[in-house]
Amino acid sequence: SSSSSSESSPEPPSDEEVVVRGMKTRAMREMFRSYVEMLVSTALDPDMIQALEDTNDELYLPPMRKIDSILNEQKRRLLRRINMNSQHQEALHSFPQMSADPLDSGAVRVRLGGESYNRKTLNRVKRSIQKQQDFKLSTESCRIYSLYHSLHHYKYHTFLHCKRETDSIEQAAEDPGQEEVVQQCMANHGWLETLFDSFIELLTLSSKA
Repeated sequence: SSSSSSESSPEPPSDEEVVVRGMKTRAMREMFRSYVEMLVSTALDPDMIQALEDTNDELYLPPMRKIDSILNEQKRRLLRRINMNSQHQEALHSFPQMSADPLDSGAVRVRLGGESYNRKTLNRVKRSIQKQQDFKLSTESCRIYSLYHSLHHYKYHTFLHCKRETDSIEQAAEDPGQEEVVQQCMANHGWLETLFDSFIELLTLSSKA
């Protein structure tokens, strides 16, 4: 049969296929689940991550560090693809919100803004620099910048999703305990699956970039 002959000389899988195939495993789902549970807990208790670090926690810290390192590796890959100037990079790091508007010239105007936050604890911090920045990029540079920005702020953006979820549970219930809110979030399989899918999609897009 044709399948056996094609198996004898398979095409080597592309980089992005390897990355994504390696991600959609059960182990990855478990790790991602722990990561989200940690972020849900952080949404309810702003001192959570610092407390985990202080006690050298073995349940939540290893998945968090692993996912952080996957995101950082993808950021490094993108930086090898593009010559990003340091001012632009600093702006991408400083502002968690990014929007892009196409211009008539074919370039793109990128606007960066949003509240500053502590990258370790995810708590908001008062900003000393200006409220927003904007610059012009080519369409291709904008695509890479946008992926880089999403990777850099991924943990914070996911934390904000968790915070919206915990807020809505707290509003719906009569003063639920923290443990109960975490359990309700983690029992919402559709919500978790959506988060996981968007995580995989981000990694896939940045692998292909």
